[in-house]
Amino acid sequence: MSNSFFEIGMKIEMEVERDQQKIYLPTKVEDLDGDTIFLGMPFHKGKIFYLEDSESIKIYFGKNDGFYFAQAKVVSKKYAPIPLVGVVLLGRPQKNQRRDYFRVQVIRRIKIRLLNANNWESAFLADLSASGALIYFGRDLQKDELLEIRLPLDFKELVVKARVARVEKDETRQVQQYNIGVQFMDIDEKVRDDIIKFLLTEQRKLRQKGYL
Repeated sequence: MSNSFFEIGMKIEMEVERDQQKIYLPTKVEDLDGDTIFLGMPFHKGKIFYLEDSESIKIYFGKNDGFYFAQAKVVSKKYAPIPLVGVVLLGRPQKNQRRDYFRVQVIRRIKIRLLNANNWESAFLADLSASGALIYFGRDLQKDELLEIRLPLDFKELVVKARVARVEKDETRQVQQYNIGVQFMDIDEKVRDDIIKFLLTEQRKLRQKGYL
């Protein structure tokens, strides 16, 4: 199976299933060798996420202004000099119509508030997809709390409703120590398309700077 879709340094997202739940794990392509794609071994909740030998996964990625997914299988694992997992594709990548999984690192100041609260609070956007975001925030929040987010894109500001999906404290940061993973709710397709347009622009900028 040709790996012409992939480049070293390309960011992707793995989908794996555990206990009948889908888990999405960001990583990137570290090397290509024949049909084998070597990916950085992903982390989950601050620890290496171990994949089983011959485990089937899905991988999602953006390329040439499109979103793709492919079925793949784990064929090898290496731990030195860096932890890697080798996968081979089980079919040609297909266009992903949902596009929910494409994620780009975007660092910028945002405002958030609990739903129906009066005061907006400062936070940092760390990464963004069409279905959710990772936010750095200065205090703890509860899972399933509902938020409003003022999301400044280059061409407009969006206000989106979101649900807190996970909260983790990062002791290595002096400020905004809480990593808040949120899932967008009741999002209009026009708003989703605006986010995707912004993500594609940001991806092109990162590629031009050599970060992708």
